[in-house]
Amino acid sequence: MSLTKIFLQHLKSPKIKSFVVGTAILTGLFLVSLSRDSYSFISLNSQQQSNTATITQRDRIVLADAHNLEQAVLTDFVDLVIIPTYDRLLGQAIVLKTAVDRFVAKPTPEHLKAARVAWLGTRTPWEQSEAFAFGPASSLGYDGDLDDWPVNETDVTAILKSGDRLTPEYVTNLQTTAKGFHTIELLLFGTNNDKTASDFSRRELELLKLLAKAFETTSQDLIESWVDGVSGNPPYRQVLIAAGERNNPAYLTKSAALEEIVQGMMGCLDEVANEKIGVPLTDKSTDDLESRFSHSSLNDFKNNLQSVENAYWGGLPDTRSRGTSISDFVAQADVNLDRQIKQEMQEAIAAIAAIPDPIELKISDAEALETLATAKEAILKLFSTMEEKVLPLVQG
Repeated sequence: MSLTKIFLQHLKSPKIKSFVVGTAILTGLFLVSLSRDSYSFISLNSQQQSNTATITQRDRIVLADAHNLEQAVLTDFVDLVIIPTYDRLLGQAIVLKTAVDRFVAKPTPEHLKAARVAWLGTRTPWEQSEAFAFGPASSLGYDGDLDDWPVNETDVTAILKSGDRLTPEYVTNLQTTAKGFHTIELLLFGTNNDKTASDFSRRELELLKLLAKAFETTSQDLIESWVDGVSGNPPYRQVLIAAGERNNPAYLTKSAALEEIVQGMMGCLDEVANEKIGVPLTDKSTDDLESRFSHSSLNDFKNNLQSVENAYWGGLPDTRSRGTSISDFVAQADVNLDRQIKQEMQEAIAAIAAIPDPIELKISDAEALETLATAKEAILKLFSTMEEKVLPLVQG
């Protein structure tokens, strides 16, 4: 008797129906063709999609072949999360450069305010990309060029005091701790969010203009690295979605690519809890708050958690596009685990929302410190669930 016939015969028994269906899902033995009241099982051992049998059923049951589910997760993660986020980053980087150019040309309080608003707007999509800072962001150095931290204030001061000719090439060759988000932030906001338009020297304006242009260029390179490929490298979109193919040394299996996504979420959670919140909480100092110059570190926390939620959910919250996601992958194996993760995610987001803003002005306040501690605990709870339950699931 064929494996398919055995499966269909056993499926008629209510006592083992759920077990056999679950086995079909997890082993990927069958593909499913759905209609309103029936579904057909197609053996994956054959390249032809011919029905071997049809079983009538009142309830519509949705089964997905494990291989195809993994593929859908990878493809939709790139197309509905990564690329749209980086596209928004580039759009905001253009806005930032335009606002900086306008301020440099005419350094008025109004133009300074607009440049600061543009900086904050650019910060949002970047921090919402932190849960997937792998691939070109890491290997090609874009992460460091855009967002290395802390700023080397000594180097920045030395640059401003030097007689070096400021050119695009000069800025390109700077250490990453003397360019990118936080050097621009330092120049725009000052060390305590109190810089005025009249405080800017001509050389500061000159450096600011070049830094904003370099930032835009790197943002362009980042999205191109995923969509078109740069420097002779293939588009990283293709690298990720082709996981498991013979000619793909980056990801030998689809499970390895799924693990990359989960590790990205875990890395973001760990950084927010133990570094971005944990170190200032322990030291009771603003020195280690990442966006302290602009008093916007709390926005970073919020956007980092949004990044994790977007990665897990498979889309951006202000769009209607949501694809097949890690959430779907988890829910197919354990719907209660998926619910647990979503609940813990919302608890962590709520805990961060309870932190007083700006936290830079409240860091020595006992109540504020308590909210930081609560947020750290909530984020680490989610991290532990990811590490102990979700990571083994995708690895297996």
